[in-house]
Amino acid sequence: MTQREIMARIPLLDGRGQIAHPGWARRMRYVYNREQARRNPFNLKEWNFYQFIKGHWVVQLTIGHLSYACNAAVTLLNLDTGEKREEGRLRLLCALDLDRDPEGPSVTEYRDEGFCLRFEVGNTVRRLTFQGESRRWGAAEVRLEAENDPANEKMVIATPFAKPRQFYLNYKENYYWASGFARFGELEVGLDGASGLLDWGRGIWPYRHEWWWGSLSAMVDGAELGLNIGWGFGDLRHATENVFFYRRRACKLGTLRVDMEGGYMDPWHLTEEDGRMELHFQPIYDNYTERKLVVVDTISAGIGDRVIITTGSSARRMLKDDGIPVDAVVVGIIDEDCTFGQEQA
Repeated sequence: MTQREIMARIPLLDGRGQIAHPGWARRMRYVYNREQARRNPFNLKEWNFYQFIKGHWVVQLTIGHLSYACNAAVTLLNLDTGEKREEGRLRLLCALDLDRDPEGPSVTEYRDEGFCLRFEVGNTVRRLTFQGESRRWGAAEVRLEAENDPANEKMVIATPFAKPRQFYLNYKENYYWASGFARFGELEVGLDGASGLLDWGRGIWPYRHEWWWGSLSAMVDGAELGLNIGWGFGDLRHATENVFFYRRRACKLGTLRVDMEGGYMDPWHLTEEDGRMELHFQPIYDNYTERKLVVVDTISAGIGDRVIITTGSSARRMLKDDGIPVDAVVVGIIDEDCTFGQEQA
């Protein structure tokens, strides 16, 4: 396949809210402006995800905005034993301003009662901090500092989906070398020398979608190696997100064929279309996450309807019981032709 590399700074979306120039880049060449998205604003998804690995310990830090909900989570995971300690928050119908450029100086913060997760990006360093109180673990804290080197080559793709005005903009960077620690209650893990990555995504996705993603950062004989692979991220005729990194330089790969012997936990075999890469992968841990919300429908909305909800104490008052354990109550249905003041194309 022929992939289009973007070499200059250009707007991501055109006047119709569609990707103007699908392709890939070694740095963030796309100018992202969420106000240019022309579909239902409740479909817009934005997230910043960091992961660091030191030995058998994994730390994951996430701040995300799903338009109808904001979420943040901190996870400390032992790959050998499966022990997991985590703390997270989810708020419906909240405002959260995420950064618009993963490389430029910025501060992204999620703050709630007993929970503060902060990503601070400077010209040369990234500082990631968390302080919180967990009912199960007690006091929790994470402090990480990683190099922010603009000269590093990254993986950036911008791809459309089948429906008009659906798009995916993604930026991934491997080989962050970090210093710091993570503590949940009495358990403290030192993270000096941990290898890390950033997954920064923005887009309007289909309502139901499936994808897979893999990432590798390693030091081999003094040379930094990295790998980013994935499938399912929109129309890939102009670009894939498959990249091999050597000494922080990107070598673009084509599409991948994935063969699994059975389920997700069975061995995987991946081959690149031009034969430049062959990868055998054996999963060792299923890091499954499930989030349940209690939403009461008081007006008999149908499956697929866009609805108006009320949350928190207002939701409980709608049911005339302040003690009832409910997250939200459906109070209205949005007409199909309602575009929230945005133009239709």
